[in-house]
Amino acid sequence: MMRRRIGIYGASDEVLALLPLLDANPAVEIAVIFDPDPGLVRERLRALGSERMEFVGARLTDDPKALSTVQLHAVIDSGLEPSFVERFPDAAARGVQIVAPLTARLLFGYGVSARDRKAELLQALHEVVESVNLTVDADELFARMLEIALGVTGADRGSVMLLDPQTNELTIRVAVGIEPELWSKIRVPLGEGIAGRVAADARPLRLRGKADRQAFRIVRERLDVESALSVPLVHQGKVLGVLNLHHSTRPDVFADADLEFVEQLAHLDAQIIARAQEHAALRDQAVRYAAVREVREILGGRAPLLERLTRLCQVLAARAGNGIATVYLHDPDDKELRLAATSLSGGGFGGEYRVTLGQGIDGRVASDRRPAFLRTTGDALAFAALPLLAGETLVGVLSVQAGSPAPRGRAAEETLLEVAAAAADEIAQAEREARMAARATQVSAINETGIRMITATDPADVVRLATSSAAMVLEADHAILRLQDDSTGRFVIRSYFGSADGRLQEKLFRLDKRVSVDAIKRRTAFTVRDVTSDPALEALGTGVRSLVAAPLKRDGRVIGTLALYDKVAADRFSAGAFNDDDLGIFAKFVSYVERAVANAILYAYTRQHKSFDEDTGLPNAAYLMKRIDEEIARASGRAGSFAIATCRIENLEAIVAAATPGHSLRVVRRVADALRSHVRDFDVLARTADSEFSVLMPDPGPAPDERLAELARKVADDVRKDERVNEPVRVALAFGLAVAGVESDSRDAILSRAQAERIRMV
Repeated sequence: MMRRRIGIYGASDEVLALLPLLDANPAVEIAVIFDPDPGLVRERLRALGSERMEFVGARLTDDPKALSTVQLHAVIDSGLEPSFVERFPDAAARGVQIVAPLTARLLFGYGVSARDRKAELLQALHEVVESVNLTVDADELFARMLEIALGVTGADRGSVMLLDPQTNELTIRVAVGIEPELWSKIRVPLGEGIAGRVAADARPLRLRGKADRQAFRIVRERLDVESALSVPLVHQGKVLGVLNLHHSTRPDVFADADLEFVEQLAHLDAQIIARAQEHAALRDQAVRYAAVREVREILGGRAPLLERLTRLCQVLAARAGNGIATVYLHDPDDKELRLAATSLSGGGFGGEYRVTLGQGIDGRVASDRRPAFLRTTGDALAFAALPLLAGETLVGVLSVQAGSPAPRGRAAEETLLEVAAAAADEIAQAEREARMAARATQVSAINETGIRMITATDPADVVRLATSSAAMVLEADHAILRLQDDSTGRFVIRSYFGSADGRLQEKLFRLDKRVSVDAIKRRTAFTVRDVTSDPALEALGTGVRSLVAAPLKRDGRVIGTLALYDKVAADRFSAGAFNDDDLGIFAKFVSYVERAVANAILYAYTRQHKSFDEDTGLPNAAYLMKRIDEEIARASGRAGSFAIATCRIENLEAIVAAATPGHSLRVVRRVADALRSHVRDFDVLARTADSEFSVLMPDPGPAPDERLAELARKVADDVRKDERVNEPVRVALAFGLAVAGVESDSRDAILSRAQAERIRMV
């Protein structure tokens, strides 16, 4: 049998008194004794007796490194400052037990228990219960309890079973005579079997011979049990488990004294179990707190969220025995889980790996919002999938595949649950902050672009800015803007921004035609998150996944449409879907586009009517003056280089007074049309006053007077034939003419001569 090597940290009087017991145990070897003052220890040893001098002297050292260089099973810490754990924090990780002297006395000081040492053993157990620090490994302590019970009572087999309060079943913690592979498979419900009856009644039971199967509701009869002693482990009125002892051949092995001893032993054992469970709970709680704190520190950093999630996966994978950890984020628009981070090197498939809700373990966990745990036959964690829930909102799923050694017990599962809860809160907060930052950036970009669009005066500049800015702000692959053509009434594409060309662009424009019709009918912004769900749109074969569109209005009338197609993202290869947040941002952007288009149209209209007459569409007096100045400059004093002819409606005031409202405007337009029909193509016809028209005639030829007479006759004939404008008052026209003369002729002088009446027509 391999001896257990033990080190001593601090040679106190209590430890020195324990040395003879340890030295007498053949299963124990004292390997090293550390004390900062070896001389003082030797003086105390002389006072205790020279027989210990040689034993201690060969092992005594003042070098603490000796404890770390020797392979030890356990270290007895006598209470030096700093403590052994503080000086050697990695000792527990190396599997070294740190025990107090009292616990060491129980575990290592007695060797094989004997019937004649009952009182001494009970006293040792009592001292352990009364000790302040219970740091020994619980399984070894339970094994020592069972060893004591077997040795004192003479039983050849036995077990310590603990009660699971959640399932109300007894499970084996330690056993002698039962293969360890079977421990996790044996579960005894309260009331069933001998142990189940003892736990349910909280009373001990001693059996001689075979147990009655029907009386004890025994499912599997034990043929190797001739006598049994089963005692409940009760602490403060609560059953913690059962101590079972039995013998395979002797039906009368357990006497009344054995039952009395085992009851006392069980009483102390129950206290130790309660202390051990309390210590384990505190340790597990500390582990959970440490894990949660680490999660919050990782996810609360300033790195991009996906980097933080990758770091989280790496930490959780290490905690799970160098396994694999994966975080999926929930995409509410697509009702899918998207792989966001993994502990695997290379990052897996990134956002392109997706799991539909309800499919597989991860998908089912997301759909049901309940965790799933898979365990090995040894009750070790094999796989865990946990929903990440922030309140009622599903954030994603945390998936953990355990490695080796895998964590065991419910504490590991509870730790994962708390980690998942903390991760969900941190991820939700990070996503909220990211959305707020993105929205603030988008709003800022929209405001800046809106100002640029509104200040643009050319409609072509406005529509070009609208499509390019909309695509960039809302991360769209394509943007199309249509405006209504005044002459045809059709909505024509005025600007396209995107990557489509050739055949794909043709398909995209056909899709946009359908979407524009829908936008005009709806008269409000809308989104189609999944184009494939609409057979009519899907049939166009564009491959577009999602779109957002809106009508453009002016004074309540739809004058155009703006549509965006396919949302792109930097962290994925395929297109995403526009959501409600995108729709809100888009609607705000559309309001700027509407104002910018209206302003540009107004500017164009103003520019047009700054030089043109609104009633007739002819150039106005200001435009004609500018052209006359240009002709004067071009003539350079040459006589007869141009002429000015005038046509005045002499009785316009009488027509206004005698006719219905609007009739005078028809007269003006009819005269304008007649003049327009009979001037030369390069002549400039303008309306220079309410009742006056002027014609700039470059190169009038050798007979300007004849040209004027011919013009007057043709115009008068056209107007005379239109009876609608000659009732109730016939139109009277007066014509004048001035030919540019000498260099001293000014514009005003030429115009003044042209206004003099030469021909009058009725």
